[in-house]
Formats: sequence, structure tokens, C-alpha cells
Amino acid sequence: MRNAKITLLTNCTSRKRRPAMPSLRAHTLPRGDLLATSENWVSRLKEAKYQFVASHLYCGRAVTESLEAGQAVGAEVAFLSAGLGIVEQYQRVPAYSLTASPGYLDSVCDRITGPYHPASWWKALAKAQRVDRPLAQFIENRRSLLTLVAMPSSYLGMVAHELADLPPKSLRAVRIIGPRRREEIDQRLWDSWLPYDARLDSPKTGMNGTASDFPHRALRHFVLNVLPNSKGGSRECHADAVEMALSKFKAYVRPRGQSTSDDDVISAIVTVWKKHSGRRSGILRELRSELNIACEQSRFRKLADKVEAKLNAA
Repeated sequence: MRNAKITLLTNCTSRKRRPAMPSLRAHTLPRGDLLATSENWVSRLKEAKYQFVASHLYCGRAVTESLEAGQAVGAEVAFLSAGLGIVEQYQRVPAYSLTASPGYLDSVCDRITGPYHPASWWKALAKAQRVDRPLAQFIENRRSLLTLVAMPSSYLGMVAHELADLPPKSLRAVRIIGPRRREEIDQRLWDSWLPYDARLDSPKTGMNGTASDFPHRALRHFVLNVLPNSKGGSRECHADAVEMALSKFKAYVRPRGQSTSDDDVISAIVTVWKKHSGRRSGILRELRSELNIACEQSRFRKLADKVEAKLNAA
């Protein structure tokens, strides 16, 4: 990492600039228990012929915000991936498609027989990779003065046990950015949470956006607007500074749009796709704010995937 004083950790994205080979799509895995499935997946990763620089493979506003935050403090970014483990910014990795969350074509939970939890998949993946506590090792080996962890609660839930079990000195250097409510994360990590909430979504902040890129926008806000004035600050100092910075804004209540069929949403996405060069955050903002279309993040993602697949095929 370029700046050993600061470590930036964020989540990977489902959107990638290169399509995954069929063997590296989770839905092609045979059904089995956690260990067998993780071993099968890791063996497939090792056989992948083509690899790409991680920060060039992952795409979307969440990645852009995280990379800009890293550039602002002179530190590289590391991604937490349910398919690969810990991936450093310039590490070369294969294109793949695997998520630990349910409801997606390539959700690994659909391939697991028996009890399943994202945290159990993370442990099984680490075991298959012959790595013990990969996230904790990554943090401890860097001995950074500050570790910024910017990701949604779904990813935090997958690795909360490793963060909570860090040595006290290492945990005191961790700042958790992303979930809007402290109660969304493991109680053992509450002291590490920074109070970013709906006030960041106010258009007046200049950092408003969608729910999926909230942690990454908050990360950039922290490194640009809070950290320069409190580089050696404690957890309490940083939390107070965030609260003070956001106190200038009112919580943003997103106006409710009109309910629309999937076909109509797809048509709207196609209409504005070229205007936004396929950038989904911009497309979703226009659908909601300009076209007044109600579309939840997960629904939009699935419909946008369909549009992108058709455009790529064409």
C-alpha cells in the first residue's frame, strides 16, 4: 500500500468490465456442503486463464468514489469479495460472478446444502484458500494508524467476527463507514461506527446519490472534509467531527415516484443509457428525480442487467 498510515477497505461490485467465464459463475457450481463448494470454487479460480487488475475490473460509482478517496489520502484501496477474499487494488484477478446474498442468479447460497450464512461462506472460502482470518491478517500486517472500512451492512455482517476479534489496539484504529444506523452492525463494533446518515443525501452536500453507493460517498466525504482536520483523532473525535459536518444539512427524504411496470422501467433505462454512458448511478438518479419513476435498488439492478446484456449482445 502506498500510504502505510491509512488502509482503505471497501466491497467489490457485481458490475465488472469483463464477463465471467461460465466456470466462474456461481450458478454452475454443483450443489454441496460449504467446504466442498468452497473447495470447488477455489480450484476453478486457480484454473482461470485470464486475469485483470482489480480496480480496472470492478466498475460503478461505488468503485470510483472509493478510488478517489484513496487517491486523496495517497493510499491504495482493497476490496472485500465474497468470491475472492481480500483483493488489493492492483492485484490481478479473474472475472467472476458470485455473491453471498440471496436472490441473484449467481448467489452461492443456492448451491449450499444445509445451514448457510454469509459469514459461514466467508470462513469456508478462507479455509479453501488455506488462509486463517484473512481480513484480520490484512489489517494487522499493515499496522496502519487508521483503517477505514466502507461497505454496506451485508458485507460487514460477513466479516464482523474478524473485525470484532482484532486486538484492541488494531480495533481502535478502525472506522466503520456505510450503514446509516449503528444498530445495523455487530454491537461489538458500535464504537467504531461513524454517524453518516440521510443528511449526506441532501443535494446541498454535493455527494448525494443512490443507496448502493452511500458507504463510498461517505468515505470520500470523510477523507476530504473530516480527516484533514483530525488526522490523529480518536474514534470519538472522528464521530463528533462527522456529526458537526452533517449538522449543516437536513435529512433528505426522497420523493416517492410513480409505480411502473418492468417493461416501462426497461424502456426508460434504454432511453437514458447512452446519455449516462451506462453509468447506473446516473441512470437511477434520473429515473427517480427527473422521470419520477419508483424503482428499488435491487429491482433496478436486475432490470439494468437485462438492458446491458441486450446491448452487449447487439
